[in-house]
Amino acid sequence: MNARIKRFSTLALVALFAASGLSAQESQDEFDMDFLFGEEMVEEISSGQEGSAQNTDPLASLLKREGTRIGGSFSGSLDSVFTWSDLWTGGTSVIDPEKKDLALSLASTLFFDARPTEDFRAYGSVKTGLPLSFSAEAADAGAAAVKVPNIRVFELFSDFNLDDRIFFRFGKSTVKWGVGYFWSPADVINLESINILDAEAQREGPVNFRAHLPVLGTQNNFYFYTILDNNDIAYETTALAAKAEFLLGGYELGLGAYYRYDTAERAMLTLTGPIGDLDIFGEAMLSRGSAKTFVTQVWPSQTLSTSDDHRGDYYFSASAGFRYSNSNDNFNALGQYFYNGEGYADSTRESLISQSRTAIAALGGADTGPGALAAAALKGLILNSGRHYAALSLSKGELFTEDLSVSLVVVANLSDWSGLARPSISYSLSDYLSLVLSPIFFFGPDDGEYSYIAGGNLVSLSLGLSLSGSF
Repeated sequence: MNARIKRFSTLALVALFAASGLSAQESQDEFDMDFLFGEEMVEEISSGQEGSAQNTDPLASLLKREGTRIGGSFSGSLDSVFTWSDLWTGGTSVIDPEKKDLALSLASTLFFDARPTEDFRAYGSVKTGLPLSFSAEAADAGAAAVKVPNIRVFELFSDFNLDDRIFFRFGKSTVKWGVGYFWSPADVINLESINILDAEAQREGPVNFRAHLPVLGTQNNFYFYTILDNNDIAYETTALAAKAEFLLGGYELGLGAYYRYDTAERAMLTLTGPIGDLDIFGEAMLSRGSAKTFVTQVWPSQTLSTSDDHRGDYYFSASAGFRYSNSNDNFNALGQYFYNGEGYADSTRESLISQSRTAIAALGGADTGPGALAAAALKGLILNSGRHYAALSLSKGELFTEDLSVSLVVVANLSDWSGLARPSISYSLSDYLSLVLSPIFFFGPDDGEYSYIAGGNLVSLSLGLSLSGSF
């Protein structure tokens, strides 16, 4: 396709969507930034310095002075979304979807990265998106809600060091402990869990003070954290954590521990390394007690058990997976298994779900006050309640042409045999603009986790334009 035809196609598609009207939804697109210090560091080499990193002291790259950078990213999409809730049984026609919607997503990130000296760095990033403002309850009782700008300080921290031996970070920053892709039981510090449909999105971290001690002459590292609660800064809500990383041949072993007075103590282990053409990863987490609220009885009277009721119980969660990449064929594959130690046993889960269904019906349905309580218990029983999960991601770029790529994501709860499958086809109209076709299929029994989320074996088809770029 020549440039003139591409340009005409782009303009035609933009005009088609713009003429249809808009509806906003919050974006979950995240801007990923390489950090200067720490376990999440990826060193970037400028065009005039390629290969220089191999000939210098590793600590020298940590202390490199670059002045001040200001940049950001923008992403947006406009999609036509068609939904069928009863397609497989013939309840609806393929050519007549039950719902037709337009979905608009806009998000942006601005950051600054200042390094006035080799010993000090300041970094901050701010995020915004649609809606540009939202209503928030006023602090005074009885006062009207006010419009609050949809602007969030995502990261704000400084880096400094002591005699080039101990490196410190203080402020709000992402702290990645785990190595999993779809699930990460060892990632116990970040405030957000992984979104399985946007697994590579950077997640929000807490306010923390970190000391990083690299072992000179090796690639081993020690980290010590003091973690503050963003909403309630007090001694009782402050957590302590420590992590050690060891390079053993071609494998990296991570050991960590987390303590907070009012929640479960946790210990974690991670392992990454190669096996043939595969990069394998695994992690495990052991906790004393659980932050989860468990449902123990629903009918005739609802009984909940909190984390305090389980301080003497131990919960073990683990995950393992692989990555495969072939740059010659532009093919990537990733698979992962997750054991959720805080999930319910199958028999217990089925019994409690049956109790919830009975209670909802006896109380007049989920729309009544008492029935709504039983419905809430049912939701808590179904979501994240399985013990066994698995996921697979496949992608192929430059299919037939350099502008066409395809991908497939499948996620399943193996405890109730529910899941979702999302194939996707993307055609690049330019360096920044793509046309994306992406259906999503939910499957499973009525009380299966993913079919419950969707409201049944729902099928949704999205066709739209996606724009992204950074500066």
